[in-house]
Amino acid sequence: MGSNYEILLTFIVGIIIFGILVTFIISFVFLFQKRQAKHRQEKQALKIAYEQEILKSQLEIQNQTLQDIAQELHDNIGQLLSVARINLNVMEEEGDDKDGYIKQTNEIINQSINDLRALTKSFDGDFVQQFGLEESLSHEIARIRKTKRFATEINIIGEKYSLGYEREIVLFRVAQEVLNNALKHSKAQNLTVLLSYSPENFELTIKDDGKGFDIERIQQNEINQSGAGLRNIQRRVKLIGGTCQISSEIGKETQITITLLIS
Repeated sequence: MGSNYEILLTFIVGIIIFGILVTFIISFVFLFQKRQAKHRQEKQALKIAYEQEILKSQLEIQNQTLQDIAQELHDNIGQLLSVARINLNVMEEEGDDKDGYIKQTNEIINQSINDLRALTKSFDGDFVQQFGLEESLSHEIARIRKTKRFATEINIIGEKYSLGYEREIVLFRVAQEVLNNALKHSKAQNLTVLLSYSPENFELTIKDDGKGFDIERIQQNEINQSGAGLRNIQRRVKLIGGTCQISSEIGKETQITITLLIS
């Protein structure tokens, strides 16, 4: 009798333990699935936020770039075409030496077409996707060089590799903003862009030898447009997993270095 009671008790205890174990496993699986679902939701939310930030940054830079291009079209290509029109008027009025005027007008129109092509490439995101960051920045530097306001230089260190379109378009738009700021405010003579590739990280450095600025004063002034521009640059770089170091002082060169870790 006692033996049967012990067997029954052991059986009941075993069922209880088994029930507890099954409950624990089910709870663990449920919690694991819940965490996985939450992780997927957070990942999707981050992806959506990432894409929205990329779109926002593209629109911000595109708007500013289009304004700069409109001004450049007016100042540069508009003047060239005005000279071409004057030459055509002269040819209408005078019968002699038309060949010289025709040749000069053709050269002016050809230069205008080339300048216009360079400008359109500077805000075409498809160009970055097709040719990559290095060539896109080379075209941008070449466009700036044609203004004859800077001596420009672009250098490459290491073996080039792709950073992915999302990262490269953000880097290109950020670089455009930095370069346009230098054109407007730096009063520099030399502008240098450096792309450094290593297995561990990628660095993009933009440096000018202009008048510099007080970083703390600009960043502390919430109303200041330049301060907002610096914060936007740092925010966009952070968005793609990078860091942005800004070095400048009044009367000294300005250097902006963006670093991305390569996983």
